[in-house]
Formats: sequence, C-alpha cells, structure tokens
Amino acid sequence: MTTDILVERANGVLTIAFNRPDKKNAITAAMYQTMADTLVQAQGDASVRAILIRGSANIFSAGNDLEDFMKSPPMGENAPVFQFLRAISSAEKPVVASVAGPAVGIGTTLLLHCDLVYAADSASFSLPFAQLGLCPEAASSLLLARVAGYQAAAE
Repeated sequence: MTTDILVERANGVLTIAFNRPDKKNAITAAMYQTMADTLVQAQGDASVRAILIRGSANIFSAGNDLEDFMKSPPMGENAPVFQFLRAISSAEKPVVASVAGPAVGIGTTLLLHCDLVYAADSASFSLPFAQLGLCPEAASSLLLARVAGYQAAAE
C-alpha cells in the first residue's frame, strides 16, 4: 500500500484520497494497485455503504504519472490500471467523487465510472487524448456522451 493514497473508513463511507500534491496527484501504478485492492475489499465489507474518491483542495488529479507510466507500462490485463478500471466500473456500492481543481485524462475518465460527482466551482475537466495522439481510455468517449450529451462531449 502506498501513502500516495489515503484510505479512511467512517460512518459507513470508505474514502479514497489522492495524497500526492507535489506531483499534482498524478497516478502511479502503485496508486492504481492500492485503489483497485481497496475497491475490491470494499465490495465484500458490509460496514462500507458508499465509497468516496477525492483529491486535494486545489487539484483532483493530473492524470497518469507519465514518468512512472513510461518506466512501467501496463503489460497485460492484470496491470494495476486495468484492475482499478475493472473495480471502479463494476462496483456494486455507490461510488461518489468530490472534485476541486483540474481533473485531467484518467482523472476525468474515472469520474465517468462514478455514480455521482460533486464538482466545486474550481473544478475543470480535460480529456487531452486527441491532442496527444492517443485513443480515449476506458470507454470515456462513449460514457462522456451519455453523461453530458453528444454536443457537450463533442465540445
């Protein structure tokens, strides 16, 4: 487990908090693994009634930590990032996110798999895949149109 992800349980709510403000909460493989393991454990824990994912006061997440991603690219379907995406997309308990500041790339994509997202006035969302020459991840192009409507998604 990494200290870059804080996990707290209180009053039936399991909170998963990004804790890497020096790197704008950029997500590493170790962070994905911690979040995946936490989400899977929460599904089997009767004391957990809901899951909250949050960033810090000024930033939700800058997306993938590109340095970590280049050093250890996901290899195979059991890579930590894919374990996390499977866990969040199949969670049976409500997953709520609280967003302040930027949510970039996977920082936005993961929100599309949540049941409810609360966005502060400072929240901003960015999916820079086309600008980077990348394919959208984890059904984000499909889910964004479903959540926001085609016109807003195309914008």
